[in-house]
Amino acid sequence: MRRRRPAPLSPALKKLGERLREVRIASGMSQAQLGAPYFTRAHVSAIELGKIRPAMRSLEHMAKKLDKPASYFLDDADVERARGERELDIGSIEGLLTFGSAPEAVRRAEKLLDAGNLSVRDTCRLRLHAGSALNLLHRGRDAIRALTIAQRLAGELGDEPLARAADYQLAVATRIAGNPRGAREMLEALLRRTLAAKPADQLLRLRVLITLGGCAQDMGEPQVATTYYQQALEWSNDIGDLARIAFIHQGLGNAYRALGDHDAAAGHYQKALASAELGKDLVGVLIVRNALAVIAADAGRIEAAYEHVARAIEIARVSGPAAYLAQCFATRAEVALKAKDSALARSSADAAIAAARERGADSDRAVAGATLVLAELDLRDGDTGKAERRMRDVATTYKALDAKAELGDVLMRLSRSAKKRGDLRAAERFAAQAYVATKPLSANIEV
Repeated sequence: MRRRRPAPLSPALKKLGERLREVRIASGMSQAQLGAPYFTRAHVSAIELGKIRPAMRSLEHMAKKLDKPASYFLDDADVERARGERELDIGSIEGLLTFGSAPEAVRRAEKLLDAGNLSVRDTCRLRLHAGSALNLLHRGRDAIRALTIAQRLAGELGDEPLARAADYQLAVATRIAGNPRGAREMLEALLRRTLAAKPADQLLRLRVLITLGGCAQDMGEPQVATTYYQQALEWSNDIGDLARIAFIHQGLGNAYRALGDHDAAAGHYQKALASAELGKDLVGVLIVRNALAVIAADAGRIEAAYEHVARAIEIARVSGPAAYLAQCFATRAEVALKAKDSALARSSADAAIAAARERGADSDRAVAGATLVLAELDLRDGDTGKAERRMRDVATTYKALDAKAELGDVLMRLSRSAKKRGDLRAAERFAAQAYVATKPLSANIEV
C-alpha cells in the first residue's frame, strides 16, 4: 500500500511560523512559555513549523506576549482574513444586545478590547456595544465611561450615524445613572440632529421620543410625557416594532396613572401587555404585569394585584436586571400594605432592598418605594421617629433623582406625620417644601 505524501506547507503559514519563532527566540521565551496558559508547547511548535493556521485569538495571545501587533506575523491575505474574523466577532456581540444575553455581550466586548490591535472604528463599535449592554443591565455609571470613549472616537472618525448611536446610548446611561434632566438635554439636541439627517433615521427618532417621555415621567411631568409618547406612537405605526409599541403604551399608562386617569392607564397597560406577549418579550411582560398590579391595587382588586405581581416576580427571577426584581418586590410590598398584611409587606420590602444590588435610578426608586412601605409599618407600630427618618432618606433619594412628584408626596407624608405629633412648624415647613418641589416652572410646554 502506497503511503500518502504529506501536503506541501503553505508559504504564508511557513512565513508566519518563521517570524513567530524568530521573535520568540529573540525574546528568550520558550514555546511552552509563549503558549501558556491556554496553548500547549506542541501547538506553538506546529504553528512555528507552518503545519497549522492559528486562530486569530491564539495569534493575538502570543503576539501580545511578544509585544508585537498580530499583523506583524501576517501577510496581506491573512490580515484580510483576520479583519473578517474581527467583523464577525463584533457583529456577534451586537446580536447579543438583549436583556438575557447582555452579560455575555459585555464579557466578549471587554475580551476583544483587552486583546488590543484594534482599529479606531472597531474600538469605537466595541465601546458602543459594551455601553449598550451595560445600559440593559442598568449599570448606568459603568456605561457612561465606555460610551464617552465611543462618543469621542466617533467624532474623530467623522461618522455621524455612529456618533448619533453613541450619543443616544450615553443619554440613556445618564438617565439610568439618575440624571433625567441632563439626559433630556442630550436627547433634545440629538433629536434636532436626527430630524436634520439625510436619509432620515426614523428608528432613532422613535427611540429618542420614547426616552424623552421616560425622562419627563422621571421628573414628575406626566403631561409632557404623554406628548412625547403620543408622537412616538404616531411614528411607530410606520415601523411596526412590537417591542417599542409595548414601551410606548407602558409609558402612556404610567403617565395617565400619574395624572389620575386610571381607566386610561389600565387601557394602555393592557395594550402594552398584548404587544409584549405577541413579541415574546419576557422583560416587557414583567414590567407591564408589575404596572397592572399597581393599578389593580389602587382599584381595590387585591387578588388580581397579587396575581399580576406574582407573575412579574416569577419572570424577573430568570430574566432582566436585578433592578426589575427589586421593583416587583417593592410593588408586592405596597399591595400587601393595602391588604393590611404587615408580615408580607415587611418581608417584601426587605427583599426589594436586598435585590437592588446595582446602583442606578431604577434600583434607587425600588429601594425608595420599599423604604416608604417600611416607614408606614413603623407608623402603624407607633415608632414615629424611625418612620420619619426613613421618609427623610427617601426624600433625599427622590431629590437626587429629580423626581418632583414623588418628592412632593414624601414631603407631604412628613408634614402629616409632624402635624399628628403636634409639631405644627415642621408640618408647615414640609408642606411648603412639597409645594416648591411640585409646582410647574411654566404653563407653556413646547416639545
